[in-house]
Amino acid sequence: MENENIIDKLTKYEYDDSNLYTGFDSVGEAKKFAEERNGRLLEVGFLDGNDNPVEDNSQHLLDNNKVYQAYAGPDYKILQSSDEGFQEIADKLKERQTEITDKSPDEKYFSDADWQIKEDAVIVLYKGEVENITSRERSKYLMHTKVYELAVSVPKSKE
Repeated sequence: MENENIIDKLTKYEYDDSNLYTGFDSVGEAKKFAEERNGRLLEVGFLDGNDNPVEDNSQHLLDNNKVYQAYAGPDYKILQSSDEGFQEIADKLKERQTEITDKSPDEKYFSDADWQIKEDAVIVLYKGEVENITSRERSKYLMHTKVYELAVSVPKSKE
């Protein structure tokens, strides 16, 4: 992916001396981005229900080769595309979406239709059942969810 295209898809947080980027598709992509910009690879947490990343490596994302993880409580499980079981649930949701599309406009409108599975989608399970489908970005604002992401900090002088 070209450097300019990757910047467009990432979320940028500006600080006095650096910019922090999140939203990487893979650990390799984050490492390459850090290398090319003389940046530092780190793990951050969004722990207060806001868009305020703080350095936090408690989830060991790098050790587990992950770019995202979320925790919403003992009854919830939040699956991202790289998590085990995500594809199986996504396939079932796609089948359900196909069934909904075959219905009349009224049935579609009143159906409990889920969004189509997108690349950055996360599936929220409550006690093992699908409760919601949302994006990685929006998952920060669900309930009291703690979201952890791989990030790259780049000194402003290097950009």
